[in-house]
Amino acid sequence: MNQSNVIRPCRLLFLLGCLCGSLAAPQFGVAEQTASLADDPGSSAASSEVIVGINGLFRVGCWTGIRIEDAQSAPVRVETEDGDGVSVSYVREPADTNANGSNWTYAICGSEAAPLIVEQADGSKIVTRFPPIGAPSRESSQVPLGMPWIVSFGDPLGVDEIGENQILKRDASVAVSQPTAADQLPDAVMGYEGVDLIMVGAGGTELLAGLSSAQQQAIVDWVQSGGRIVLMLGGSLPQLESAAPWLLDLLPAPPGWQWSVVELDPSAIETFTSTQNPLSSFTGAKLPKGVGEVIITGRTTRRVSTPIAAEYIVGLGKMTVIAADLHAEPFVDWPQRLDLVLSLTGSLLQSTDTPFATTNRSTAYDDLAGQMRSTLDQFKSQRRFGFSLVSLIVLGLIALIGPLDYFLVNRLLGKPLLGWLTFPVMAIAISVLLVMQARAVPDAAANVSADAKKAAGADGQVKLAASAAATLHANRFEILDIDSASGRGEMFTWNTIYSHDARQLDVAVSEASAFQGMAKRIDSNLTFPFGFPGRSFGAIQVSGESARLPGYEVLFRPETNALTSQLVDVPFAPRSSKSIASQMRFVADVTEDLSMRRRSGSELLEGSLRNPFPVDVLNGMLIYRNWLYLLPTRFPAGSEIESVDSLRQKNFRWQLSRQKALESSTETESWDPSSTTDLERLAEMMMFHDVVGAERYTGLRHEVLSFLDLSDVLTRERCMLIGKLARPVSRIRNQGDPDEQIHVDETLSLIRLVMPISAKRR
Repeated sequence: MNQSNVIRPCRLLFLLGCLCGSLAAPQFGVAEQTASLADDPGSSAASSEVIVGINGLFRVGCWTGIRIEDAQSAPVRVETEDGDGVSVSYVREPADTNANGSNWTYAICGSEAAPLIVEQADGSKIVTRFPPIGAPSRESSQVPLGMPWIVSFGDPLGVDEIGENQILKRDASVAVSQPTAADQLPDAVMGYEGVDLIMVGAGGTELLAGLSSAQQQAIVDWVQSGGRIVLMLGGSLPQLESAAPWLLDLLPAPPGWQWSVVELDPSAIETFTSTQNPLSSFTGAKLPKGVGEVIITGRTTRRVSTPIAAEYIVGLGKMTVIAADLHAEPFVDWPQRLDLVLSLTGSLLQSTDTPFATTNRSTAYDDLAGQMRSTLDQFKSQRRFGFSLVSLIVLGLIALIGPLDYFLVNRLLGKPLLGWLTFPVMAIAISVLLVMQARAVPDAAANVSADAKKAAGADGQVKLAASAAATLHANRFEILDIDSASGRGEMFTWNTIYSHDARQLDVAVSEASAFQGMAKRIDSNLTFPFGFPGRSFGAIQVSGESARLPGYEVLFRPETNALTSQLVDVPFAPRSSKSIASQMRFVADVTEDLSMRRRSGSELLEGSLRNPFPVDVLNGMLIYRNWLYLLPTRFPAGSEIESVDSLRQKNFRWQLSRQKALESSTETESWDPSSTTDLERLAEMMMFHDVVGAERYTGLRHEVLSFLDLSDVLTRERCMLIGKLARPVSRIRNQGDPDEQIHVDETLSLIRLVMPISAKRR
């Protein structure tokens, strides 16, 4: 037998064994870690002691309230996993957790059934896990992104039975949390993140009366930040007015308005629901006229016209009010009661939790957030190799080693054993070549203009290195929302940081110099890891996949009037990136009389428009319903346009879809879900996804960052000023090493101002 024929199979088996061993090693580590956690003696009892979310319901990737049952203080440390599978701890100082008597702390669950370790102030720990996806109607469960989540104060009116079928053993398609005590509700707006709707009826007046001031403010902040409430004001109006006057204060009403109840004729509701089951007259609240979008117009038993159901814009959110107690007579046994509730909420209670294969096949992600992540993950300093190039390198390695081993070593030299030397030498040489080619591109910041250096240096974003290329780069997307009626403002910032070398960073996001003059007071500024497992970001969810990376902390730092947080020791693998998000809530510094006028009997605006910001607005637009007014390329700070009639007008929906009118037809630009080159166009779609047709146009969902979509605010009573900012309003810093700052390669800063509309005075 030829000796070379024996050596080559042995060599191949050796390489395959090494490869299998390297692939199997992480799996054994993960299994061992999971087993040790499951076998922990405190795990079995911890599930009944740790309360997660609202009545056990929560969403992955969202802030979640965590408390210990019957505990007098909040946990000081919560350890879990982020969206990348890395261990993260949310740490609060013991003095802060006991200052206001709260027993809640807040963390973000990064994956299904993620580990949860809760540490109390006395050092005791409870080891458990977050609940997995189950049946929210029957048990503590994670609520999928496509499933609506409702918090009901009182009778849920059959919403908790939507989609349920006992014969087919099918659970309800809507998750409903029905708290029975005040201590079951969060005391911060973070605890309501992920909630789609709050329903308030007469059965919840006692619970509302028991809420603390912090719990009341949490609901108010949630609504003004974009939440939605369905409020039932029937004969129980006096009780609700006594239990929760702060809730009625959110509704816009004429000065001096006094709430009262009247007897209402049910014919308007019968017509609205097209029912064949008549109703008797009922007692309901007298809703103010001239404000809000009236859904049902009826009359009293004395034949006086009055609104029966209406929608009101509250900050960036919405309140739907119906002047009836739907839990009482004559609605309690009315067959069309649920149909009425569904008609008032629109498509909000329709579940979109469908299989991935039926929604999108062109990309690995099925959400606009996944497309935004792919766009922000493009760095000029990062060398990228396509799959075709990698395939050619592998084929070249095989072709080079095969002929070298056969013709040179075996045939020419006649020394088959020499192949044990030539093979590793060739593999090492090619590996060194690939490592050299994977070096970072020379710092692009060294080639920027002097003006760009000066502008960036003012915010501390760019600090050029003279001798070596920078290894920390970031791309940023930020949007600033301000409501002039309520004076509330929010800023969301998404930074994707790329590190060429392995390291650990202390990351903090704060306001930049361009933000000066926009806020009177900052209430909170939270920096946290941002990432979703599974198909939303186009990832594969594997528990413990990054167990080899060291853990890090989200450190809460309570300041005088604001709660802030920063990341400590965030690990970066070589040639890797990580998404960091920040949410800021503040009181805006805008004038109270900032508004626009609507022409009587039309959908057009008139009058002057002033830029109330201390910064210039670039490529601005004034949007009112489906009309778009194109502003000058640069709208200077404090300047004023005497008449909006001089501005060019366009169809807003056509502008979003890039629709053009031809001679006898129209042409629409289709959306490419795989495109990662136009950040501004993608941000435009995220801000008004429902206006353009939502999933019917893009083929993608908009669930992860749905709070950025302000399509519902474009009503008859609101208009919106939107544009870009020349300089960013936030800055990201490397707290651990001030000499090595994070170089921001690409930034998109947007601002939106929501203004009320007043009719033209005669």
